[in-house]
Amino acid sequence: MAGRRSAAVGIGAATVVAALLVSVAWWPAAQKNAGERIETAPSVTPSPAASAAASPTPSPPPPDLAWGPTADEWDAALETARALPLEEAAGQVIVASIASPSPEATEDLVASLALGGVIVMADAVTDVDGVRALTGAAQAGADSGARDWGAIVGVDQEGGAVARLRGLMPDLPSFMAAGAASDKASVRGVYAQAAVDMHAMGFTVDFAPVADATVGLADPTIRARSAGSDPERVSATVGAALAGFVDGGVVPVVKHFPGHGSVTQDSHDELPVQQVSLADLEARDMAPFASAIEAGAPAVMMAHIALPEWGDGPASLEPAAYEYLREVLGFEGVAMTDALNMGAIQDTHSSGQAAVAALAAGADLLLMPPDPRVARDAIVAAVDRGEVPRERLDEAAARMILLSRWQSAIEPEADEGRDYARELSAAGATVAARDCSAPFVGETVTIAGGWDGDRAALAAALEARGVTVGDEGTRIVLMGGDESSASADVVVAMAGPWGLSASEATVYVGLYGRSVGALAGLADVLVGDVEPLGEWPVDVDVPFDVC
Repeated sequence: MAGRRSAAVGIGAATVVAALLVSVAWWPAAQKNAGERIETAPSVTPSPAASAAASPTPSPPPPDLAWGPTADEWDAALETARALPLEEAAGQVIVASIASPSPEATEDLVASLALGGVIVMADAVTDVDGVRALTGAAQAGADSGARDWGAIVGVDQEGGAVARLRGLMPDLPSFMAAGAASDKASVRGVYAQAAVDMHAMGFTVDFAPVADATVGLADPTIRARSAGSDPERVSATVGAALAGFVDGGVVPVVKHFPGHGSVTQDSHDELPVQQVSLADLEARDMAPFASAIEAGAPAVMMAHIALPEWGDGPASLEPAAYEYLREVLGFEGVAMTDALNMGAIQDTHSSGQAAVAALAAGADLLLMPPDPRVARDAIVAAVDRGEVPRERLDEAAARMILLSRWQSAIEPEADEGRDYARELSAAGATVAARDCSAPFVGETVTIAGGWDGDRAALAAALEARGVTVGDEGTRIVLMGGDESSASADVVVAMAGPWGLSASEATVYVGLYGRSVGALAGLADVLVGDVEPLGEWPVDVDVPFDVC
């Protein structure tokens, strides 16, 4: 593990997160103060690009790791990793995808390859009991050997469009709703309760939050998955979510370093090439990552984005990217790749080639290789050939072991049974109106736009509050696309809010979600039960000020 070169990080980074996270430090025994709030965000002091030829695996950690574990615990994890047979050490750095609801297949996969863990995909999700059977099977597969640490059992549960557990827990709006919410302590509480629900289903890791700052409609894949376009807003929101996840007993993964929100290609399909310099990235895209790392983020996901100053390939396979993450930003946790089955990787690398290249570059966790057995065997062969030093593999496996042991010691908060999706939707709802006096609708309304389910959910929520839904009254239009526009009394953007700028209304609403909970939160705001306190997380040009 690398020590921190704190002089290379903007001097404001520590103060950025201190207001909310100084008492968290990611260690389960630490005191947590949910009432504190992040106020500002750091920028990274520009520095020369790291050399691709430098070692991607800087050595020993400081006396205490920033995200919680001690040097003794690191030493113990490293000793454990060094004692593993080569095949088991190679399996330990792989997290395979599970797309089948079969517990037996999951247990066999983990046990046969000694996998570090699994990520449960949407096709494997049936109901709560089925998910618990899957997550339990993954742990049983890990327990079948001589391990005294569990499997990493992860899920992609951001909220909004990326929600693999849809219907099994309150359906959070997109992360942009959290970015819009002015009360970051409430954001922390929401993600704590979401983590409690995930923990109860057997998950130990959530591949969230998104720390990318979006550039808007030119950004093809992040958009409302981001907390916004302002690095300070994104930093504050990511910090609150990170603390909440740990409060709830789940390891958060900050993604997608060095920032996917400002490239105009989708790495699911092709390799995006970042067109700005490293210095420009340091001033904007990297600031939320620097803030999260300074706070002690336990895991960071490396994106499949090419930054020419780091090399021609994706950052996830470039040694200079990992060296920057550790040597310049001082990151001490688990560095992982984005999914290795994405187009940006598959266009040029086989499953085995990508796994070896990522590990050699400095990755500790290889996420979703298309064929995990081929990836495992390729790592074994590369170590046997001397292409990848056993010391590099041991370091990666040790970080995985340490993360699993650390997570198992977290005592999650109590389940309060709250409809936190509705709470976040109401807290993040951004309203700009000619008249900010609530209610924003009359005694009767008409509802148009959206899908049938959207209209039905809003109608039911309004009717429960005494509003009649029919063919006359206040005209409400629901917009489901980032670029949608409409004319009505009340225009609601359920996705990104950019289309509101081309709309005409007396009340403009950014909701950032379209679930039943989100629309119930909208009803709370429209009838005046909840005061709208959201702020525009991106630039929106409407004729009225935010209420």
